[in-house]
Amino acid sequence: MAKGTGVLFNLVDAITAKISKPASILVFIMMCITTAEVVARYAFNYPTVWAWPLNRQIFGLFILVAGAYTMSRRLHIRIEILHDHFPPKIRSVARLFALAALISFLGVLIWQGGWMGWNALMARERASGAFSIPLYPFKLLIPIGAFLFLLQGIVVLFRKNKED
Repeated sequence: MAKGTGVLFNLVDAITAKISKPASILVFIMMCITTAEVVARYAFNYPTVWAWPLNRQIFGLFILVAGAYTMSRRLHIRIEILHDHFPPKIRSVARLFALAALISFLGVLIWQGGWMGWNALMARERASGAFSIPLYPFKLLIPIGAFLFLLQGIVVLFRKNKED
């Protein structure tokens, strides 16, 4: 691996780590929102109209960042009983197949998420219903999170590791 490539890979790892730490707080925020909803619904018989739409938006963002972080730590599940018994050439083909699938899925998510986020921003889109939170900030973050996930996936798939 060339020196410049290693620096770039380390930069992507550092960005993922830097973004993942504050994003992990989103789980705590979702837990607090859910707790407030449960207390309001069952203790006071007064359910909220804002908990579900807000949690749904926060969860979507969290999943993208969590996916990139999990990828950076190589914690995604793979079928090791098969993978470990493949010869090195088959493992290389499997890595290329995984890279093609990753680029295809996240490429479409970046493209469509960017289009959706831009349209939401231009329309200043808000959630329908009594609690009309602005949706465009969340929608604008989808292609950004997907791009980070894509970069991290490319780094992991091209970086040589002892277990591969």
